[in-house]
Amino acid sequence: MSHYILTPGVLRLSKLNLLFGMNNSGKTKLLHLLRSLSSPHLLMENPGDLSCAITWFDPELRNALVEVRGRWLEYQVDGRRVALPPRPYRVLSFGPEAYNRRFFRLKASSVPGVAEFLGVDRWTARTVIANMPVMLPDVMSDVIFYGDDVKISYRKGAFGGQEVGQVAGWFYALAVFAELQARAEPTILVLDEPFVHLHAAAQRHVLELFESATWTFQVILAEHSLTAYERRHHGWSATVLVPEGERRSRISQDDADLERLGGG
Repeated sequence: MSHYILTPGVLRLSKLNLLFGMNNSGKTKLLHLLRSLSSPHLLMENPGDLSCAITWFDPELRNALVEVRGRWLEYQVDGRRVALPPRPYRVLSFGPEAYNRRFFRLKASSVPGVAEFLGVDRWTARTVIANMPVMLPDVMSDVIFYGDDVKISYRKGAFGGQEVGQVAGWFYALAVFAELQARAEPTILVLDEPFVHLHAAAQRHVLELFESATWTFQVILAEHSLTAYERRHHGWSATVLVPEGERRSRISQDDADLERLGGG
């Protein structure tokens, strides 16, 4: 039985956000709530009564209330009921099933491979690839297209070790894609357990990538990786889901709860 009931609480998000919790602590359910203004169907896959308020600046403070009652989903925006959800931001979301399937099957140095990984058309994928040296000048010097194949020239010493570089290529594409989107509309990049198949050095490299001041998108990264936990003092806001009995968790951003997580 899934563990998804969250004790009422407040979650404050910054530009970089880490979400910690053991399996079945409710991480995925919480991410569904955060994505509810962009992907409402996620709340209805396993319907149950819930209520969630989301506030944002547009540029003034605005508020949306999301309520699920069985099979019914209702929204209120600034106190007024609306039939369809507002879309104050674009959510780009990638879960563990995407990494499991795509890291080992797709070709990172091809337009079709990047298109399938990002879930976009080939024109968009080609645009992302072409912008990678522009947005990552310290990592890449040039890209050359040979039909659908791509040759990427990396700068010497850009990353540590060949294996890190091969895996990091997917995250370079993710970051550039999110930034291009963010320049058109506010964007949140949600990554649910992206480190399933990454060793510690690659995890650290990816975290450092997102810490760059270049990016204007927000990141929410849900993990139970020790490497991510140790990185939480490098500009990341940290949240932990603390189990409180059967199928219930408490949202906490208290240092004491985070320290207990590390001790466990």
